[in-house]
Amino acid sequence: MSAFKARTIDGKLLEEVKGLINQKDRGALKRFIDPMRAADLADLIEHLSRDERLFIFHLLEPEGAGEVLVEIEPPVQERILKDLDNQAISQIVEELNSDDAADLVGDLPAERAREVIESVGDEVTQELEKLLPYPDDTAGGIMALEFVAVKADATVQDAIESIRAKREEVENLYYIWVTDDFEKLVGVISLKDLLLEDPEKKISEVMNPEVISVNAKTDQEEVVNLVRRYDLVNIPVVDDSHRLVGRITHDDIIDVIEEETDEDISLMAGVIDEEIAEESTIRISRARLPWLVVALFGGILAALVIDQFEPSLEKMITLSFFFPVVMAMGGNTGIQAATVVVRGLATGDISVVNIGKRLWMEMRVALINGMICGLILGLVVGFWLNDYRVGFIMTTALILIILISGLIGSAVPLFLKRLNIDPALAAGPFVTTSNDILSLFIYLGLMTIFLRITH
Repeated sequence: MSAFKARTIDGKLLEEVKGLINQKDRGALKRFIDPMRAADLADLIEHLSRDERLFIFHLLEPEGAGEVLVEIEPPVQERILKDLDNQAISQIVEELNSDDAADLVGDLPAERAREVIESVGDEVTQELEKLLPYPDDTAGGIMALEFVAVKADATVQDAIESIRAKREEVENLYYIWVTDDFEKLVGVISLKDLLLEDPEKKISEVMNPEVISVNAKTDQEEVVNLVRRYDLVNIPVVDDSHRLVGRITHDDIIDVIEEETDEDISLMAGVIDEEIAEESTIRISRARLPWLVVALFGGILAALVIDQFEPSLEKMITLSFFFPVVMAMGGNTGIQAATVVVRGLATGDISVVNIGKRLWMEMRVALINGMICGLILGLVVGFWLNDYRVGFIMTTALILIILISGLIGSAVPLFLKRLNIDPALAAGPFVTTSNDILSLFIYLGLMTIFLRITH
C-alpha cells in the first residue's frame, strides 16, 4: 500500500486538465479526477475558468460534488452555485452532513434557498429548519445534528448497538453523549471506555457526569477557546433547557479558527470582507476603499498639523528630514502592541479583567524601546547637524512618541473588547494614522519650543 501524498496543483497539471476539457474528453477527465481527494479537487477547480469549473463539476456524482463544494473558497463556491440549477443543488444538499448543508443553503439568496428547502426530503428539510435560524458565528450555526446519544439507564450493549445503527450517518465518532428521559445532557462516555466495560453494565455506572458543553447561542470564538483549553476533539451543544441538540467536531473548530484568523488579519489590514479567492475587481475595491479613505483623511490631518508649525520648519528645514523616522517609529510601535493584544484576546491569553496590568507592561516595554531608539537617533542627529541640543530634543521626542504609540496600540483593542466590539478594528489604518498625527504633533511641538528658547 502506497503512502498518501498531497496533490500539488502546478502548471503542468493545469495544462493537462485544460487540454482534456478543451477536447471534451469526459471519460479521460473523469478517470483523472476520480482518485483525487475532495480538498485537492477543490484546489484544482479554483484555478480554472468559470466554464472549465462547470465542465468538471457536471462529471461528479452529487455526493462527491458536495464534498468538493464545501472545500471551495466562498467567492468561487458562490459562482458555481449561481450556475447550477436548483435540482442539482438539492441533490447535493441531500448528500451533505446537516451542518454543511445548512451552510450551503444559508449562502443562497432567500428565494432560492426556500425553493431548495421545499425540494429536498422531509428529513433534510427538518434538519435545515433546525439549523438555519442560528447565526453563522454561533455554536448552533456550526453544529451538526448527527451524533449518538443513549439514555442513562441503557446498558453498554445498548450503546454499542446504537453506534452500529448510526455508523453510516455519524462520522468522526469519539464520544457517546448520555441523556435523561427529557433529552437533557447528563454525561459522556468515550468509545474506549465503552469497549472495555461489561456489556451488561448500566451507562449511568460508567459515564462521566462532568461533561463540558456549550449553549447553541454561544459565540464561536468562545467555543474555540473551550476546545483549546480542555483539549477536546468534539463538544456537545445544548439548548436553553440543557437538552442535547447537536455536536461540534474538531474539523469545524479548525474552520472557525481559520475564519477568525482571516477576519482579524483582514480587519487589521483594512480589507474587511475581502476573500483571497475573490475575482471581482469591484468587490475587492469596495472592501479596501473605506479604510484607504480613512487613511487619506488622516494624512490630510497630518498635513494640517505640519502647516501649523510652518514657521519652525522655515527656521530649520532639516527638521522635515526626520518626518519619515518619527512617523514610522510611532506607527510600527502601535502596530506591534495592537497585534500582540489582539492575538492575546483572540486566544484567551489576555483578558479584559487585567487591562491595567497589560497596559503597565506595554508602557514599560515602550519606555525601554523608546530610550534605546531615542538615544541612537539623538546621537545620529547631533552628529549630523553638529548640534547635540537638537539631538537631545530628538531623543526626548522619540521616547514620548514610542511611549504614547505603545499605549494607544495596546489600550484601544482592550477597551473595544470591553465594549464588545471586535478588537481587530483598532489596528491597521486606525492605529497607524492616529499615531502619525500624534507623532508629528509631539515632534514639531518640542522642536518649536526648542527654537523659541534658543533664538
